[in-house]
Amino acid sequence: MRLINLLGLFSLLFFSAVEGQNHSVRQLEKGLRQHPRLLFCQQEEQKVRDLLGMEPLLDSLYVSLMKEAERLLTVPLQEDPREKIKNTKDILSISREQVYRMVNLSLAYRLSGDKRFAEKAEKELINVCNYKDWDPVHYLDVAEMTTAVAIGYDWLYDVLTPSTRQLVVHSIKTKALDIVVEEYKTGNADSWAKRETNWNVVCNTGMVLGALAIEEQEPELARHIIGEAVKYVPNCLKHFAPDGVCYEGPAYWGYTNMYLSLLLKALNDNFGEDFGLSEMEGVDKSVLYYMHSTSPSGKIFNFANSGSTAPAAEPIYFYFSQAFNQPEAAAFYRNVLSKTVQGGNYFRFYFLSIPWYDTASSSADVLPKLKVYRGINDIVVFNGDRNTPNSLYLIAKTGDPDMAHQQLDIGTFIVETNGIRWTDDLGTDNYSLPGFWDYKPDGQRWSYFRNSNFSHNTLSIDYKLQNSAGIGEIKEQDDKVNQPFVTMDMSTAYGGQSRFVYRTFRMLDDTRILVTDSVGLERPSQSVQWSAITSADVECQGNTAILRKDGKSFFLKIISPANASFMAKRAKRDTEAEKPIEGYTVLSASVSGSPIQVIKVLLSGE
Repeated sequence: MRLINLLGLFSLLFFSAVEGQNHSVRQLEKGLRQHPRLLFCQQEEQKVRDLLGMEPLLDSLYVSLMKEAERLLTVPLQEDPREKIKNTKDILSISREQVYRMVNLSLAYRLSGDKRFAEKAEKELINVCNYKDWDPVHYLDVAEMTTAVAIGYDWLYDVLTPSTRQLVVHSIKTKALDIVVEEYKTGNADSWAKRETNWNVVCNTGMVLGALAIEEQEPELARHIIGEAVKYVPNCLKHFAPDGVCYEGPAYWGYTNMYLSLLLKALNDNFGEDFGLSEMEGVDKSVLYYMHSTSPSGKIFNFANSGSTAPAAEPIYFYFSQAFNQPEAAAFYRNVLSKTVQGGNYFRFYFLSIPWYDTASSSADVLPKLKVYRGINDIVVFNGDRNTPNSLYLIAKTGDPDMAHQQLDIGTFIVETNGIRWTDDLGTDNYSLPGFWDYKPDGQRWSYFRNSNFSHNTLSIDYKLQNSAGIGEIKEQDDKVNQPFVTMDMSTAYGGQSRFVYRTFRMLDDTRILVTDSVGLERPSQSVQWSAITSADVECQGNTAILRKDGKSFFLKIISPANASFMAKRAKRDTEAEKPIEGYTVLSASVSGSPIQVIKVLLSGE
């Protein structure tokens, strides 16, 4: 292996995994791998070839890759829409498509040797490198385009023409890395480089991949970029503590962790370490949290700005399985792959599952009746014995609505039996809605139905919104007793409307959970609304609601107050600009007449 002498090159400024500790500096006296050095080195190719023919799932992935690569030979190059259309806001979709094309075409060439794929990939590189810029105003576009170009350049290094190499190096430097130097220097806490959201990990990773790709030509610039990136990535990762929950919801769990996997692998492959990033509290638990909170029907809890309920189909799990000795993660992902490999419509890093393929296996997880995953959003999971007929699964959350991508959903829950989801989350609305990002208590964000507590399985007082400046917290929990329970303190979410609000989930047995809400009102004239949203057919019979779907039934019964009854109405959006809502019903009960209301609702399967 040709080693580039980096003695004195990477004096990287380390960060602390614990906020507030002093940064430390180490001197790296190592060399980078020769090209390809990003994500799939030459030595790893033989491992894949040895597995082909031995692993049917891997063989299916390879067949699908080659089919997609053949298709990509015929698709036209992507023109920069800003050349023809004024006021085009960004090119993120183009950047993401370039990641997909570059991974697939370059990987198909490396595994097959068919130069047609390399030639098409080179044309794609030349095309996007001739863009005027990669849209630095919306830096995700730059980050993902840099990722695409860095992978293509690195994986095809030996077959690219000298002029293409020169063009790529110039483009990565001028369209990405040069901009970053100033951003690290002058950007405030809300800068993409330093903020506490997914942008941090995605953008810094893209810059590191670009820096590593062209290190020979720009060693000092690469040193600076990598040092700054590992300094600021913890601003986001610190929120994984203590149990791996990504507070931005499962959609951004996948986005953040996919790019984190790229970053960790690139650093470890080239330096033998990731400078403490993987040692930060909660990072190693993140995939296990995600897996163990996935429902028996194979659906995720799509809270926050999340749409799909399908688990992320990207090779995050394979990286975590190998990096943290978590074979159950590899087994989980192989199951996901088996359901998606023939489907088309693949995520952009999907076929990185081939070079990262992991055959590790483990015994089935024994799931506890109650598990709480702590974080900004505390996630509560109840599991009935899955060998018991009509066993129940319930997942609920606390939260902090004015954090990124959050909704007014403190106390909401999803419940399933028999593989059927009985209560739902409508997911995200259109990001371009006016005021969509205004998280203040009176922000326009909360005027949209999907963002409000009215569309979630929680409470309202006098039909008012939760307070986005409030939070939900775990007040008490016990997973050791025969009937495990969790009590949430949601009081500040109803600030100015109540004196206190507590919600308790108690698992009575494998098929029944009791939800108890205790609300201390400011005035006796106030009322409390208990609501749930469902895609099932609903029949209300006084204090009992019967949900029916796919030949199965589920029951909700108000135990107290004695005179309370359910009503149902069609769920609908508040404005025509919002996404349409079809096939959902809001089930609710309103109680009043006492300054302290205690609402008990029993949830049970057939």
